Amino acid sequence: MKTPLSPALQGALWMISSAIFFSLMSVLVRIAAETQGVSSWKTAELRFFISMALVVALSFWLRDPLRFVNRPWLISRGLFGGAAASIFFYSITQIGIAKATIFTYTYPIWAGFLAPFLLKDRIKPGIWMAIAAAFGGLYLIIVPSQGLGAISWMDLLALFGGLLSGWAILSIKKLHETDTSRAILFSQCFFGLIIVETPALPQGYSFTPIVWITLLAIGLLATIAQLQMTHAYKFIGATEGSLLCMLTPVINVLLGMIFFHEPVTLRALFGCVIVLSSCTYAAVSQHIPEGESAV
Repeated sequence: MKTPLSPALQGALWMISSAIFFSLMSVLVRIAAETQGVSSWKTAELRFFISMALVVALSFWLRDPLRFVNRPWLISRGLFGGAAASIFFYSITQIGIAKATIFTYTYPIWAGFLAPFLLKDRIKPGIWMAIAAAFGGLYLIIVPSQGLGAISWMDLLALFGGLLSGWAILSIKKLHETDTSRAILFSQCFFGLIIVETPALPQGYSFTPIVWITLLAIGLLATIAQLQMTHAYKFIGATEGSLLCMLTPVINVLLGMIFFHEPVTLRALFGCVIVLSSCTYAAVSQHIPEGESAV
């Protein structure tokens, strides 16, 4: 007889699967841009549209219509989360999967820094230490050995996307008091669609079948990964979940090196370890909202 999996193991497996799906989505975003000529804006547009359609379909299947209760915070989550996701997709095509993901996943640090201003939370001494350590690690990643003058503006834009993600996460934290995860995800996709629509329109929709399959896969992977993450938190706590969430940037660094030959110097790799360790501590300490991803 097969021994049933323990709840903790089920949760861990669901979370690991979610991290893998998020990473596969990132790979397809770069493939769509480099080999199929699809702009990141068009990719983001279809990702948002597919996720919205699936959320509506799921709500219909559950016979539980979408309800938008705390509208100011839903707008906040939608605008900042949609912008962060759009920057993430664009950054992947400009600076690679590894760096784009590392910068985006600094959101626990930014959330800790912004929490006193947005939610009136007090910053714990440990979070201040994590913020300081993370910025030290970011210095190693962003600033080349040539000095500050050689900093890439794309690196700074990707880091700004991480800050927006931190704001979005705090919005999610507030929204969990009133709104469902489906409504929160819908808000991100709705406002994200508005943000990318203008730059995405000029490319049109005349794609080959293989391109459409790639774009549909990106939307499906993003939605499935989000749903898997939500399901995982039924079996594990916020601490374990926050730790396992950090698998995504680790996997993406490896995938970037293996499939796209993205250069990672020893200095940058050391910086990545510092940033990920700091963000993991910050996520665990703050109990980042369950079942939600910044992108």
